[in-house]
Amino acid sequence: MSRYKLFIVDDSALIRLRLKTSLALWPEIQIVGEAENGQEALKKIPLVKPDVVTLDLEMPVLDGLSTLKELNRVYPVPVIMLSSLTTQGAKATIEALENGAVDFIPKDGDWNKVILELTEKVKIAALAKKQPNLLTGETLGVKSLTLGKNGRQLVVIGASTGGPPALREIIPKLPATFPSPIVIIQHITRGFSKPLADQLARVSRLKVKEAEKDEQLLPGTVYVAPAGYTFKIEKHGGSLTAKVIEPVEYLPAHFYPSVDEAMLSAAEVAGSKTIGVLLTGMGRDGAIGMKAIKEQGGYTIAQDEETSVVYGMPKAAVEIGGVSKVLPLAAIAEEIAANI
Repeated sequence: MSRYKLFIVDDSALIRLRLKTSLALWPEIQIVGEAENGQEALKKIPLVKPDVVTLDLEMPVLDGLSTLKELNRVYPVPVIMLSSLTTQGAKATIEALENGAVDFIPKDGDWNKVILELTEKVKIAALAKKQPNLLTGETLGVKSLTLGKNGRQLVVIGASTGGPPALREIIPKLPATFPSPIVIIQHITRGFSKPLADQLARVSRLKVKEAEKDEQLLPGTVYVAPAGYTFKIEKHGGSLTAKVIEPVEYLPAHFYPSVDEAMLSAAEVAGSKTIGVLLTGMGRDGAIGMKAIKEQGGYTIAQDEETSVVYGMPKAAVEIGGVSKVLPLAAIAEEIAANI
């Protein structure tokens, strides 16, 4: 059995102790070190060579975000951020994801759930490829993209692990004249989808917002599906609308929102006038939805293995014949524009 070497960085001695005590019950995880601030972590991590680092956001001496940026420079290693559910904590978490963190866990929830989620994410992070910091659309001075004239009315983008930085590579490149609504389904903890939308809005020429219940989907607007809810696309009187539903019960191994559910609904109401895009992520969510869009005559794009942090969801879509074209991340915005 493989053992994943974990290094813990947190300024709270109590949190470090609780993590060590709880994770000791999981034989596949070996804790190889700890630090109470970023400065100490930067000295110790290269010596013990962990597979994954958990990193607290709020620390004295050197905070989590600064530590992450320095780790990217001197010792690239998969990092899981431990964050709070406050508005400020959510904003900082999204920024950390955009700066290379593989994933995050809110540490102020039910502790047993925190540990269960952490063990799963450590395994995923250990297998993830560390991507270099991306030069995104707002920093590159990107060329003006040529918009296609295919009459397509909707773009649905699905993503999981590694999604926020991938989205930041795509959305800012799209022109303000983009003629269709774009819906983003990102697997993320409830309370973090609005900060994701806000961050994308700050660097994009398109309007970006969190989708609201029964909201009409307008051209030139990007809608981030709210985390923790079922999300589908409906058609009323010729207009596409967002259907946001509070789940009656949360089913295990099901995502809220689900890429498959959103894409299946898009295939039903928009058919051949849909573009489906599936980005980096663990698992198979989105594969069936991509195939449905393609079978209806729509156009589907999957991120390639080389640029995916985790090549799970795109691979699953490719394997079942649900993908029109596989592309590196840097080429996806142009492909969306050309096929709209």
